[in-house]
Amino acid sequence: MQVAKVSGPLMYLWRPAPVVTIGRHQNPWKECVLSQLVSDGVGLVRRRSGGGAIFQDPGCSVFTFISPSGHFNIDRNLDIIIGSLRRLGIEAEKKGRNDLTFEGKKISGSAFKHDAYRGVSLHHGTVLVNTDMQALSRYLTPDRRKLQAKGIASVGARVMNLNESFPSLGHEDICEALIAEFRHREGAQEATIEELTETSPMAQEPEFRAVRAEMRGKEWRLGRTPEFTHQLDTRIDGVAVFDVMMKVHGGKIEEATIFSDALFPDVIDEAMKALKGAEYGRSGIADALGRLRPTFEEIWI
Repeated sequence: MQVAKVSGPLMYLWRPAPVVTIGRHQNPWKECVLSQLVSDGVGLVRRRSGGGAIFQDPGCSVFTFISPSGHFNIDRNLDIIIGSLRRLGIEAEKKGRNDLTFEGKKISGSAFKHDAYRGVSLHHGTVLVNTDMQALSRYLTPDRRKLQAKGIASVGARVMNLNESFPSLGHEDICEALIAEFRHREGAQEATIEELTETSPMAQEPEFRAVRAEMRGKEWRLGRTPEFTHQLDTRIDGVAVFDVMMKVHGGKIEEATIFSDALFPDVIDEAMKALKGAEYGRSGIADALGRLRPTFEEIWI
């Protein structure tokens, strides 16, 4: 979006396909069960704003406020959300800086981004209507026992869907209430509503297309991962016990150390060399170790 076009407050409303969204500086291997995401065809997105990892699907309504930084006010934005829910008979309350609760349970969370260079600020978040709560634990509950990272760990919170108390509530109801409240609060009764699609002029702008391509890329989603170490141990019956330490940065293994009682130390030495520079993840590790097979065919399992 070109800066010149952000002359006043804007609000975007949409619903996503199933996706896990992590904060700008989070570690996806710490926050997500990546293998389960791939298996289920669920996307992984790294947003430009901060905050924790969340799961989003068509059961949640997503809002975004964009405005010139001088006009930006988080409390006012949250008041728009609260006011819109009140129009629907839902009395939500602020909790902390970025959450909204209903009857003590979290129904909305937010994240923020200030762009000093462009002079604009962004505030986006979700309203949980009927999201798949089981997916929260399926995709956002990794085995943390031996994964130590320098990134920001998400803080768990008790959450609920508004459909639990308001069964007939839908995404369209949330959108209509938000539009009405936004018009009222911002004095924008005459503001036009534009539906954005793949063919919209904004979606064709070079800057929009460039940002979209960058954020879809593997380098942005995984390559910006902070440095971390991962220790794992396993036993292969009749072969040996293996204790593997991997130092990972930017989605690649910088260093691997393997401790083992294996009878063929040369294999261990070559495995440590092969893992260096490999992509971190099941397929990357398998590819790196698989290249050793021709050399050690006689003892390969």
